[in-house]
Amino acid sequence: MPGLQTQASAERSPYSGGTLSVLPAERAKASFDIQELRRALHGKRADEPPAADEFADLFNKAPFNDADLDTLRSYEDLWRVTMKRTSEAVKLVRENPKLMVAHKVQRKVSMSELFNTGALGIHFSMFRTFIMTQADDEQKERWLKLAESGYFFGAYAQTELGHGSNLRGLETTATFDRDTDEFVIHSPYLTSLKWWPTGMYCCTHGAVMANLIIDGKNYGFHGFMVQFRDDQGRCMPGVEIGEMGPKINGKITNIGYARFTHVRIPRRNMFARAQQVTREGEYIKAPPKLSKFKYISMMEVRRDFVNWSAMALGKAATIAVRYSCVRKQGFVDNSNGELGENQILNYKMQQYRLFKALSLGYMFLWNGRYIADYLGRVQKAIMAGDEAAGDELPMLHATLCGFKVFSTITAHANVEDCRKACGGQGFLRSSGIANMPNEMGEPVTAEGEQVILSQQLSRFLVKEVRRVRGGSKPMGQFAYLAGAKDMAPVRLKSYEGAIPTMLGMLKYRAAAFAEKLETAFSAAEKPGQTFEATMNEVAVLAWKTAEVHSFYAFAENFHYALNTFIKSEGPKPVLNRLLELVLLQIIWENGGDFIDILNGQQLDLVLERINAVLSELRPDAVTLCDALGYNDSTLASTLGRFDGAVYEAIYDEAKKNPLNQSDVMLGWEDFSKILNLDFLREGMQTQRAGADLGPTALAASPSKL
Repeated sequence: MPGLQTQASAERSPYSGGTLSVLPAERAKASFDIQELRRALHGKRADEPPAADEFADLFNKAPFNDADLDTLRSYEDLWRVTMKRTSEAVKLVRENPKLMVAHKVQRKVSMSELFNTGALGIHFSMFRTFIMTQADDEQKERWLKLAESGYFFGAYAQTELGHGSNLRGLETTATFDRDTDEFVIHSPYLTSLKWWPTGMYCCTHGAVMANLIIDGKNYGFHGFMVQFRDDQGRCMPGVEIGEMGPKINGKITNIGYARFTHVRIPRRNMFARAQQVTREGEYIKAPPKLSKFKYISMMEVRRDFVNWSAMALGKAATIAVRYSCVRKQGFVDNSNGELGENQILNYKMQQYRLFKALSLGYMFLWNGRYIADYLGRVQKAIMAGDEAAGDELPMLHATLCGFKVFSTITAHANVEDCRKACGGQGFLRSSGIANMPNEMGEPVTAEGEQVILSQQLSRFLVKEVRRVRGGSKPMGQFAYLAGAKDMAPVRLKSYEGAIPTMLGMLKYRAAAFAEKLETAFSAAEKPGQTFEATMNEVAVLAWKTAEVHSFYAFAENFHYALNTFIKSEGPKPVLNRLLELVLLQIIWENGGDFIDILNGQQLDLVLERINAVLSELRPDAVTLCDALGYNDSTLASTLGRFDGAVYEAIYDEAKKNPLNQSDVMLGWEDFSKILNLDFLREGMQTQRAGADLGPTALAASPSKL
């Protein structure tokens, strides 16, 4: 079917939306040097062309160059093309030493910058980390190099069909057979099937979590290396592997399940860095302080979820902010249409939603950096043999449980707000934002249901309050539990410059709720009642307490990052406005939490300052998004194009639809049978196309046409 050939321009025409000048004008308004902010965000890479650009030509060909058609593929076809891309990408890395160094050694290039990678990233994150931290030296020699080079792929197989966050309830067993020096991996019930492991369908191996059984005694869950497929792609004897089917995120075709029926593996396939089983069947347990070190892969993944949240919010805000500058809606003055229409980013509610997402994205970005440094330090110390570093593992585990929960659900809600802010165009998948809420549904759900996972933090808070009351020093970001539990009523005349006061208010709120939770927990305790049963009695308050602790820590880390990691003064004022907006919106949207220290007049002043900060951020909005560094290829968005040629992109993308490739409507042979074709033929006699205007039309003012 023929159509117009678009040509982006700053002038409107049948071939152009006339928007090419919009975003350059927005960028000229910025109050800071974008390069200084890029250096703060990306380090030395900010002064270099994106490392991935050097290798882009390798991926600008089949099977990588038709990802925009993926939404039109069947489930099986999408799976097949994903496998083609993955296999070809691995070959390209192996055949190009420079790309291999940039990707594997220097970590300058992520494969996701070059093509739609699918779900096998889990192999290089969670599975690889498990080998590095849980395998002994001999096992690393056998497995690590091959895994890092992609000569086999591994899944992290923990969750079961009937068991998720309650790891002690896992049913898969690994029974030691002393006669053969083997472990027998077995799924005794339907509910024991491994269910949800990302990448499992195409993984050749897996780190399988199973209860270690020796002479009938259960020693709890441990990790075992199990091979899933043979050299022909078939399942190994006793192994059943499958893919789960369509999910809320239509892009994901590689989340699987596994059943093990008396699968025998060598004894040395139990990950043995911290604990071992001897040839005689003696169990040598890990040092007590390192009991949670087997959770390190999950801790790293939960850190990744914070980064994932930052990325999702950054991408969604970039798309929505750029589009909101290009899109106009509503006259500046309804009584005078000649003044034109408003950019929708000039509307305060649009700013409230989009700048909120942007500021949260920056907050989670800096928290991801903070956590990576902290977790890396602890992991390095433990790997070097410092068992004392294990003291921090329970606190890290609890903290990251909260961070995972509240970063992902916050990102999920605010990404959806960004999509809604794009109006009808946000309904199209070509917008790049339409599917993002569904995509964020995955991290919200994965690696622990949000309420249950938040209770890991709530449990820790109850115990930490009691420990501090007993005279012990609180750990890490729980230091506020040792401080004053009271705060004088806040009576400011203005909230401008009130970041320290607002951080103090979040700190007070966290401490007050922690005390309140412990008091409620103590009141709910009964003789013979378990800790878990008591926690269930106070579950609603426990959720809120975990939330307020997490947001205090998020905000404090954001503040710490701005004063520690940002060396240049240039971008500090605008970054402080983002922090200020986060704090103001938390307080405004949760006013009831501060009822002891704030009155209605103070909340009015908070809103007044919100409106002022939104206006202050407005000139910097596009440049703040640009600094995050999401290029057009990564965004894959008609609305978020760097050049602002939105309308051309929307039209061009629609023309690719298979329904638009024929002059005759597809399905006409069936549809025409129910129509009155004679009526259509009557119209054919009176309707035509023609650009020539008659004398009356030519005499009319162009503005009236």
